[in-house]
Amino acid sequence: MSADEQSPEAARQTGGITWREGNVPFSPQFGDIYYNPKNGLAETQYVFVAGNNLPEAWQNRENFTIGETGFGTGLNFLAAWDCGQKDPSRSKRLHFVSVEKFPLTRDAMARAHQNWPELAEISDQLVTQWPTGTMLPGVHRFDLGDGSVTLTLLIGDAIDCYRDYHGMVDCWFLDGFAPSRNPDMWRPELFTALAAASSRDGATLSTFSAARIVRDGLEQAGFEVAKRKGYAYKRDMITARLAPKGTDESADRGKGMDENPWFVLPKVTDNKRVAIIGGGMAGAACARALQNRRCAVTLFEKSERLANAASGNPVGMLEPYFTADNAITGRFYEAGFRYSQRLVRRLSDAGKIEADFCGVLDLICSQRDEERQAGMMQRLPDSPDLVHVLDREAASSAFGLPLPHGGLFYPGAGWVNPPSLVTCLASGIECHTNTPIAAISEDGTDKVLHSVGGQEFGPFDAVIIAGATETTGLDQTAWLSDYLRPVRGQISYFDDSALRECYGDDKIRCVLSHKGYLTPARAGIHVFGATFDRNDDQTDLRETDHAHNRQQLSRVLPELADRLEAIKLDGRAALRTTTPDHLPMIGPAPDYDAYLSAYHDIDKGKKAARYIDAPYHKDVYICTGFGARGLIAAPLAAEIIASEICNMPLPLEKSLMDAIHPARFIVRGLKRRQITA
Repeated sequence: MSADEQSPEAARQTGGITWREGNVPFSPQFGDIYYNPKNGLAETQYVFVAGNNLPEAWQNRENFTIGETGFGTGLNFLAAWDCGQKDPSRSKRLHFVSVEKFPLTRDAMARAHQNWPELAEISDQLVTQWPTGTMLPGVHRFDLGDGSVTLTLLIGDAIDCYRDYHGMVDCWFLDGFAPSRNPDMWRPELFTALAAASSRDGATLSTFSAARIVRDGLEQAGFEVAKRKGYAYKRDMITARLAPKGTDESADRGKGMDENPWFVLPKVTDNKRVAIIGGGMAGAACARALQNRRCAVTLFEKSERLANAASGNPVGMLEPYFTADNAITGRFYEAGFRYSQRLVRRLSDAGKIEADFCGVLDLICSQRDEERQAGMMQRLPDSPDLVHVLDREAASSAFGLPLPHGGLFYPGAGWVNPPSLVTCLASGIECHTNTPIAAISEDGTDKVLHSVGGQEFGPFDAVIIAGATETTGLDQTAWLSDYLRPVRGQISYFDDSALRECYGDDKIRCVLSHKGYLTPARAGIHVFGATFDRNDDQTDLRETDHAHNRQQLSRVLPELADRLEAIKLDGRAALRTTTPDHLPMIGPAPDYDAYLSAYHDIDKGKKAARYIDAPYHKDVYICTGFGARGLIAAPLAAEIIASEICNMPLPLEKSLMDAIHPARFIVRGLKRRQITA
């Protein structure tokens, strides 16, 4: 019996599936099949696609968003995508937002898709990007097709997920196991959440069910409900429509995004010309995300080349950041890692960047490490594809050299050459190097950039500030000097010959993470380190820092560390920026003085409705503060900002969007009376 052919009892306990004749998946937990075994595609096309008046509804639109309540095999998504690609008048970009509590494995999905050979081309694209293992709760973002199709998948309970997500949905595919099979989903709270996540221009909805509980629930949530002839032998189905929410401020996108007005996102316009300040990982990722949305992008870098600061290191760890609890920080970096992993793997497989998914071994070096790792494994006990425990012998075998301890092994992790990734992401972008930007000014509704040398660039519709410590040098972001902290990091290099002198022909097979880290050879060179010196903004190469890196290495590989004592080490030092809560700042740039004026008394406990929406520097955005985690955070950050600028569905839950909002420090300071107006 294969992993996808569990016993009925095992499947019932895990949310897994069994198979019926004709490769039809069946859920023992809900006692129901996933789709019509005779013609599931035709039913989907009738109930959901035609039921929402597609393709007519999306024609000549810039963006169109479909929301769904049960992803299942992905059949509804494929049907909508297929309909769109056959329609020359389709929207320029199709977004599909769905939720799934028990996602199928990649093999199970591929098996189910065999029933629809006419969808094979797009099915292959979805299956190729679908994770091979565990999909943790949260938001998963997939870029498909030629970049014009986006799938945002929320893993978890439908009601909980849509309560914490705002997708500006234009039409709903209300799907899932029948109300009689899964009554916990078809509750009034779900319909209310769908109404709240709908476009302010209104939304349509269709579902196979005509049950009274569905009809009443939709009407109570504000939908106008109608019956329609059901598919084939079914007598009735439901279609519905949600009236537009109006154009007043309280009905705008931001109010749906967050009940706290200080985190409401600004209004946006189309036809974007966007300037990006900063040519490192964050800036290049923003450039790519906006280019994929057909924006005209110009990138400005103060140095003579891109990836000249921390993004210029020859090797960077692509390592997940799992935590023992489900805290905000861990949830954000988990989402960032899976987005970066998918992006890097796709570019690496295409031969466009240097990367190796050789795995990362996180060594246990202290009692604290042991307790932390034990807590993580308690949280992720059945996810060996994500992480598993290795004893000392197994860890040594995985690493390739004798080690003093065991640890956790992340098989889907590895290393990346950051400059190759930055170069790839910035490909095709207009770049101005040796151009430090000193100011951003207004020219009517447009933005103009002023360089240190007196040059002017523009006009632009929006500006993204994606630098490091220089971010605080601009008027719009000078207040960040209290919250952005420089951190100096120096790495050290040694030639592969030093390893052979110690260990003969044994090779390092994966990245080793301990109090420092050590990488396999890239172009015959190993990288180890790194120092982490706060409030040090110098980048000179220091022997004392090489000594520090050797000392860290000596705790796990003393023979190698001793050998490196006799070698003149090369290396590299660069600056990173961190924040007090170790989360980056991603989003619109707050107008600091206006925030103090608008929210000076929020410590008094007044109702949020009494305050105005967040005041910003119009069309200016911030993308900074990644510390040492730029590789697993900057690509997702870019997707967030590009989605905000282009008024598209966001790739994170509301709670996480609030946690990375640049204004959070102002709000906290006012609430705690650490800041006064």
